[in-house]
Amino acid sequence: MAHSEAGLRLKNRPAAGILTLGTELTKGTVVNTNAAYLGKELTSLGFEVKGQTACPDDFKAIEEALGLALARSEVLIVTGGLGPTPDDLTREALADYFGVPLRFSPQQYRLIQRVYAKRKKKVPSLVRREAEFPANATPVLNQFGIALGFTIEEKGKIIAVLPGVPGELTRLFEYRIKPYLKKRFPNLEPPFSLVARTVGLSEPSIMQQLGQSFFNLGAFQFGIYPHVGEVSLRLYADSSAVIRRLQSHIQKKLGKYLYSFSEDRIEAVIGKELTRRRWTLSIAESCTGGKVSEAVTEIPGASRYFRGSVVSYHDQVKSELLGVSRDLLRQKGAVSSQTALAMADGVRRRFGTTLGLSITGIAGPSGGTPQKPVGLIYMALATAKKKKVWAENFSGDRNQIQSRSAKKLLEHLWQWLR
Repeated sequence: MAHSEAGLRLKNRPAAGILTLGTELTKGTVVNTNAAYLGKELTSLGFEVKGQTACPDDFKAIEEALGLALARSEVLIVTGGLGPTPDDLTREALADYFGVPLRFSPQQYRLIQRVYAKRKKKVPSLVRREAEFPANATPVLNQFGIALGFTIEEKGKIIAVLPGVPGELTRLFEYRIKPYLKKRFPNLEPPFSLVARTVGLSEPSIMQQLGQSFFNLGAFQFGIYPHVGEVSLRLYADSSAVIRRLQSHIQKKLGKYLYSFSEDRIEAVIGKELTRRRWTLSIAESCTGGKVSEAVTEIPGASRYFRGSVVSYHDQVKSELLGVSRDLLRQKGAVSSQTALAMADGVRRRFGTTLGLSITGIAGPSGGTPQKPVGLIYMALATAKKKKVWAENFSGDRNQIQSRSAKKLLEHLWQWLR
């Protein structure tokens, strides 16, 4: 996130930090979704998130991370390490850090007993630890799980400690910690924000098209973030008028490539348009192995417009299920514009949909030739009256080629629907 080049900064906001505990996070065996969730929520409340730290399950490392995080934050959210096993050290580390003993919460233990009673099991002795908290803390009862959460207020600092289980964390933060923070910081003012999602442009191209005049529209924070096949912009300002000017400028300069001013992904935008038109969609995939269909069906309510798909990886499947001519496959090959068009029309007919999409190509790392190299992908769209085919060349490893191809097909569909 960068400040506007005009050198203007947003108003000061309370500083917040995030400390996520768990060796599985530092080793990369588990994706740290908790940090992403908390960063977004704290920002939307009006805090300035100064840092996120992941720390292993090590007593000394936890205390060192606590000191560093508290030095730069008024509010610190700590997650993880509240389980029953010996490597769960969060409550003990915090008690030691502040020089206080642990206490026991009978209320939380009763909640734990209820959970185990529903399972028709006795509470294991180890689980008793999950009802303990540092003596200088206020318990945050966890009716959504097992481990007790708690808050600490010391020397002008606020620490909220929550379980690392994502489902428990999100609900405790939403129902207990968020109201608590709003009460402790009654004058919180979240910044006005804007997200802009684009396809078909690189970061340098976007900056070039926005131009220097973009940064003279007021005081704002600006970030540009590349994803597979697309680039998003995120902007924050203290003035709604500044946000409106920025949105107007982005629309004017990037309109051809701009698919959303919201959190909606491109497959969601496509779904809304198909729903509006009352059109249906089916997909035939070869080299992507179902990635396009997966993206489409991740959107809630996709059943309104998506009928189904065929992963026609083998030529026999292309022929028998999609009706692609065997002569065509022999003469032109599975990777050709003609086969892509036949697949799109075949899946449309097979499922009786308004639209049929297809994708076929060489994802590698082997199978390429000088005439048809690795990364050559054909994509097609068919309706009862119209047909369209695209040829693309992608670089990267097998997974990158598959992911980029799937996203590009969705981009082509969106552009065609506009």
